[in-house]
Amino acid sequence: MALSEEPAVGAVEDPVEDRAEDAAEDAALACGASLESFGESAETKELLGRLPAVLGDRAAREGALERFRVIMDRYQEQPHLLDPHLEWMMNLLLEFVRDKKSPADLVHLAFKFLYIITKVRGYKTFLRLFPHEVADVKPVLDMFTDQNPKDHETWETRYVLLLWLSVTCLIPFDFSRLDGNLHNQPGQERVSTMDRILQIAESYLVVSDKAQDAAAVLVSKFVTRPDVKQKKMASFLDWSLCTLASSSFQTIEGVIAMDGMLQALVNTVPVVRGGSDGV
Repeated sequence: MALSEEPAVGAVEDPVEDRAEDAAEDAALACGASLESFGESAETKELLGRLPAVLGDRAAREGALERFRVIMDRYQEQPHLLDPHLEWMMNLLLEFVRDKKSPADLVHLAFKFLYIITKVRGYKTFLRLFPHEVADVKPVLDMFTDQNPKDHETWETRYVLLLWLSVTCLIPFDFSRLDGNLHNQPGQERVSTMDRILQIAESYLVVSDKAQDAAAVLVSKFVTRPDVKQKKMASFLDWSLCTLASSSFQTIEGVIAMDGMLQALVNTVPVVRGGSDGV
């Protein structure tokens, strides 16, 4: 009589053996799920290329975003596989951002895709790929003019712009040389590049979305520059400490402000002591 593979009625299963089998199954699944390359390269290129076509169709637009999230999420455990493809993905998306004919909705959509990439790969790796020549400083600054910090639908735009601005701050070039003659006409005075960047950083340190995190990164790169440190470091630290002192943890606004100040100080003080090591 053949022995049945089913356990006898009333038999007690071995929990240790069960756990061992489960572990072996999990290991096999993990091994099978291991990826060797970015297999969705062609699909991603096609997906990014047709963003202008899906812009007017909300369902298609959301579908494209969701599909991109699914693709990127596959590489959460192996994000380095994206590295050979980061530059062309960024360039495709920045073409929409830099094209003056692009509607605002397309620009915001491109920034949403850029944010998804930074979320998976990590902003430090992605940051190095942003254009960061002297000629990039003013266009990036000018893009902040059209931003509304209270628009919760477009926070990804501000987050990525702040990161982009932070990498331009690593340019070994005195910002005052970008300003030319600030007194073009009697009675009219333009704000210096240095002051514009500092105003942007300070304004986004007190917002309630992730742009606050990027603003703290910007501060750590900007305030520690030799030319900025000499002229603006003391006043920035005074502003940060005064904001901390006047904020209350009993209000949401106070907690948000304190969070921003502490992030900025934590990111800045070690750099001041030890010297900046870049991105």
